[in-house]
Amino acid sequence: MKEKKKKFDILDINIDKSLKYKAAAFSGAFMHLTFLIVFIFIGLYTMVIFNVFSVALYIIIGSLCEKESFEKHTLNWICVMFFEISIHAFMSTAFLGTNTCFFLYTMMTIPVVLYYLFLTCSNEIFKRWTVIFAVIALALLTASLLTDHFNIPLFSSLRRELDRELTDLIRSINILYTLVVLFGFTTLFILEIHSLIKKLNETNDRLNFTATHDALTGLFNRHSLRDNLDALENGSEPFCLVMGDLDDFKAVNDTYGHDCGDIVLKTVAEIIMKNIPEKDIACRWGGEEILIIMHGPTDECLSVIKRIRSEINSLALEYDGRAVKISMTFGFAPGSLSTDIDELLTVVDKRLYKGKTSGKNVIIAE
Repeated sequence: MKEKKKKFDILDINIDKSLKYKAAAFSGAFMHLTFLIVFIFIGLYTMVIFNVFSVALYIIIGSLCEKESFEKHTLNWICVMFFEISIHAFMSTAFLGTNTCFFLYTMMTIPVVLYYLFLTCSNEIFKRWTVIFAVIALALLTASLLTDHFNIPLFSSLRRELDRELTDLIRSINILYTLVVLFGFTTLFILEIHSLIKKLNETNDRLNFTATHDALTGLFNRHSLRDNLDALENGSEPFCLVMGDLDDFKAVNDTYGHDCGDIVLKTVAEIIMKNIPEKDIACRWGGEEILIIMHGPTDECLSVIKRIRSEINSLALEYDGRAVKISMTFGFAPGSLSTDIDELLTVVDKRLYKGKTSGKNVIIAE
């Protein structure tokens, strides 16, 4: 079967897991460094201490993610990141209020942790922890909103109320970071799914090829050809059936060995596939028998078979320094819309037998 180029409309990505964790870790460190500067600027020292811890935590994660031991404890690290982000978002909202939009990070944690769970954990763990993380995130988000609704922000009651410009700046930073992270991880998640779908389709294609093709020659196998043969009876264009058989193939195996016989079969299959049009089909019908379904006028099909026979006959093949003479006999028969395919197979088989008993290396077309 001639190979066809496949086109994929989805970007094929293959990024190492450790690099993905490193990117997340150092991105988290950068974000928390930004928060650290903001909290120092406004004088919220409780969150300054928390963010010093957070920056150090993400740097440690980034430095450890390439080690073999990291993957064994992946779920633990995912939990650490989830709770760090969630607690940070809750405390920041409690101190500064919902106007600063720190509560958005509670929602942001869901696609982030789902992506890493999907990337590294089993399906059972993925489903279990998805529920756990979703419930915790919802509870913390609800608590943040209710706390802000019924109480004034802690920073306002303890120190001073943030002015509007500073609130707008913090809110803008948080919205920007949230959008970037959500878009980035959602895109990665979609690409991972499409990558898995692509691999699944490629695996299915390989399995289908294995099921329908001969392992040695790459030609269709006999089992897979029934649908193609049945389709000929319902078709409207002229066609021909050709049955070819290698001459004295047993002698080749006995003289040179079965490895040489395999080389002969593969070489003959390559010659056939090189010469027949793409719409035609070649099948390994038996041991050294090859059935060819050809579409088109009888004269054109016969001309192709003559060229194939000639190339096989003139093939200069050597094995272990010895020349191996190869030839092939063909039974040929044209078909039409009213032709019974099983009867036509019998005809080409009889013509092949006639060629074998009348000198070999011939094409019998009548």
